[in-house]
Amino acid sequence: MVGKIFKVVITRPAADRLRKIVDYYRSKASPKIARKVRRNLIDETKRLERLPESKPLLPVKEITEPPYRYTKKWSFKIIFQVHKKDDTVSVIDYLHDKENPKKWEER
Repeated sequence: MVGKIFKVVITRPAADRLRKIVDYYRSKASPKIARKVRRNLIDETKRLERLPESKPLLPVKEITEPPYRYTKKWSFKIIFQVHKKDDTVSVIDYLHDKENPKKWEER
């Protein structure tokens, strides 16, 4: 059985964050590691086109509609919202667990 396919859209702030993550790994590790991190985060993001609503809700104080959800790749959370009306998934942010763990919980 084939489920509905969602269009995955990476917002500009999320794309900027991903670029900063890649730049960090390029300067602290190597260009090869940076490419691997980028490729794997993008691959995980693309997987959201199938069954994005099966991912857990992000624990936040403020209730939003649609709710924030997340998926993980290594120590990164990919934060997104599912818009059923137009069958899209909006990627809002890429967040490393050590970066600022309370950033999204305080919303």
